[in-house]
Formats: sequence, structure tokens, C-alpha cells
Amino acid sequence: MAVMDSIKEAQNRSIEQMKTMQEQVISVNERMADSVMGSMPDFSSPFAQYLPRPAEMVETYFGFMGQLHEANKDFAARIVQVWERPEKAAAATNSKK
Repeated sequence: MAVMDSIKEAQNRSIEQMKTMQEQVISVNERMADSVMGSMPDFSSPFAQYLPRPAEMVETYFGFMGQLHEANKDFAARIVQVWERPEKAAAATNSKK
């Protein structure tokens, strides 16, 4: 069990480091957007109403990736179930006692 605890701890540290880096990138982009957007003239885009908004594109993409992740997770769990027979696992545990 100690191995899984170490793995989970390393995963949590990785995620926290990633989030810290993401916050730094967001901060830089906020400052750049404030500078650039304030100096750009307004202009119209003739086909803008037909294009998806960037936030909509991000939501659609990550919604799809979430569904893909869940489908793959279910597939992997089912493969493990095929090869992990409860009666054999119980017999192996009992034989070690």
C-alpha cells in the first residue's frame, strides 16, 4: 500500500506544480491582453456571427475529451475485471496466510 501512497503523492505534487505554472501564464496573459486590447481599434468581422466563440470551442473540446477519458477508463476497468478473477484472488490471498 505504501507504493500507491507514494504514487498518489507524486501525482498530487505534479498537479499542484502544473496549476502554479498555469497561474503564472494566466497572469502574464492578463497583463498582455490589457496592454494590447487597450490600443487596438475596433473593427467588424463580416463572418464573426458564424464562428464559435473561443470559450465555446474550449468547452466543446474538453467535454469531448472528458467523454473519451471516461470511455477509456471504463474499457481499462473492464479489461482488468476479465483478468482478475475474484475466486483466484481470494485463493492467492488465503494461500499466503
